[in-house]
Amino acid sequence: MEPIMTIAAVFAGAQAAVKGVRQAVQLGKEVRDCYHEIRDFFHAQGQIEIEYKKTAEVQVKPENKRSATEQAIDIVFMRREMFKMEVELREMLIYGFNESGLYDEMCQERTRIIEAEKHAIEEAQLKARAEIDRKRRQKAKRRESIETAVAIVIAVFLSIGSFYGIWWMFQQGGQW
Repeated sequence: MEPIMTIAAVFAGAQAAVKGVRQAVQLGKEVRDCYHEIRDFFHAQGQIEIEYKKTAEVQVKPENKRSATEQAIDIVFMRREMFKMEVELREMLIYGFNESGLYDEMCQERTRIIEAEKHAIEEAQLKARAEIDRKRRQKAKRRESIETAVAIVIAVFLSIGSFYGIWWMFQQGGQW
């Protein structure tokens, strides 16, 4: 499925989630009663960002039949609408459910999780680079050992050849 179509499907889910929260506010329900809708909205928001990043890869493919402008307008529209829906959701949490700190707490936790994920990714990349460097050093050390061994063998053969030549000359007594 083309990423923009996936974005459209996820976008529809986000709209449904906001509609569900709006209905919960109108019915006077508690914020915990619409937990799943709030979670679905933020899940959809994350999916849209993931799919948005994929569109950058799709746009350069020659088999892509949609124009760049058409893709851009769809993406910009959906991202702006997602932003508006997030603002609406935040305001419903603050004013509709009287939960002023919930949204800020959620944003802080989201930032903490994102930072932890970034740190974990960086740590994994660092470990992978360290492993590659370790293998490279190990390979260089092995190559150096082989080169040293070959040099010693050649030096031994040259020394033996030289000693044999000298010994042979003495055996001949200077007569060739």
